[in-house]
Amino acid sequence: MLRQILEEQKKLSVLLGRQEKRIGAIEQKLEAEPQTKEGGDEVLPPALLRLLKAASELKAWASADELAKKVKLSRNLTSGYLARLKEKGYIQRSPNLDPSKPVRYLFKANLEKLPEEIKRLVTRGN
Repeated sequence: MLRQILEEQKKLSVLLGRQEKRIGAIEQKLEAEPQTKEGGDEVLPPALLRLLKAASELKAWASADELAKKVKLSRNLTSGYLARLKEKGYIQRSPNLDPSKPVRYLFKANLEKLPEEIKRLVTRGN
């Protein structure tokens, strides 16, 4: 019985990995050409908006792993998204000086740099 459970768990893990890769590929296709609205404002994909919202809700410096758990994405994918948001100036990155956290960098939302429409979406409900 335990063997069956472990086999099922392994199958589910494989399926979850495949789904995550498919989602990542779809999001990369969507992000290949930045979409803009009529006013020239860039449209952020939903995954980046979710990550920005999670970072703004924490109101403190957080690791990529903490943010990944909050938005239910892999740490690797989340790190890539954080790099994109940092390039735009929407996320701040700081070296970790806290020895109790075994991570290199911490991240925080930079709400002052967000365009008004994105800021409304991200801060709604906070």
